Amino acid sequence: MIALDPDYLRSFLAISDTGSYGAAAERVNKTQSTVSAQMKRLEELLAVALFEKSGRRNLLTPEGLRLREYARSIVWLNEETVNAFRPAAPAGTIKVGMCDDYAQAFLMPVLARFTQRFPQVEIEVLTADTRSLRDRPDLDSFDVLIVSANSGMDGLEVLRRDRLHWIGPEDSRVHLEARVPLALWSEGCSWRGMGLTALAREGRDYRIVHTTSNAPLLRAFVREGLAVTIGPKWYLAEGLTILKDMDRVCPLGEDGLAIKVMATEMSEPLECFVDNVRAALRGDGQFLG
Repeated sequence: MIALDPDYLRSFLAISDTGSYGAAAERVNKTQSTVSAQMKRLEELLAVALFEKSGRRNLLTPEGLRLREYARSIVWLNEETVNAFRPAAPAGTIKVGMCDDYAQAFLMPVLARFTQRFPQVEIEVLTADTRSLRDRPDLDSFDVLIVSANSGMDGLEVLRRDRLHWIGPEDSRVHLEARVPLALWSEGCSWRGMGLTALAREGRDYRIVHTTSNAPLLRAFVREGLAVTIGPKWYLAEGLTILKDMDRVCPLGEDGLAIKVMATEMSEPLECFVDNVRAALRGDGQFLG
């Protein structure tokens, strides 16, 4: 009788999600050679090819697609069985402070995954601009801060660097106006400060027509041709484009995001949360459990 190892199937699912043996290996905390050997053995057991190359990505074959549905069920049932015999799940609260822009783009998958792993642990999230978080009188009450790498805080671990761009509506010349209309995040946002500094450095006149901490509203304002804004490439949405000519004239440079663990002790849930934040913000899509 053939028995499929759930550990092999977990690696298989990681490859199907990421399209990469290397990224999958990091997700399941194994070496790439180990994952490769597991997939070779799995294909030998089932006598089918599970992946085919498409450029640099590994795509599922029809047999791989069939296996994926079974694999998810087997891995889930295995985890449920193990959890049923584990001691009572940890409880408590993790208090997180994070800057608005990155929170809206990256935090939701982290929270969803974390609550599956630790359903009894409450996550309390406060989003604000970096300066507001840094200057809070109750700063010591937070377990984790996720802020701009340019915040000036000590003890930061930088997780990612993003080149900033001028962003405007497609098929619009609003950025060519004599006084560039700007839609920006609130005072204290590092992107805002870098943008205004770049315009001043080049002697470019501007007017701030909209200030908000609401990302969908800011994007809508720009999409309608009312202003331009600032952000990394991942901030783009339908109807928006990078203003390459403005990037050349008023380069913005890079901003980064960093994490600082404020808690004096690292509990298992807090360690898991921090590891998942690291994975999400480094852009590899790996969620650890």
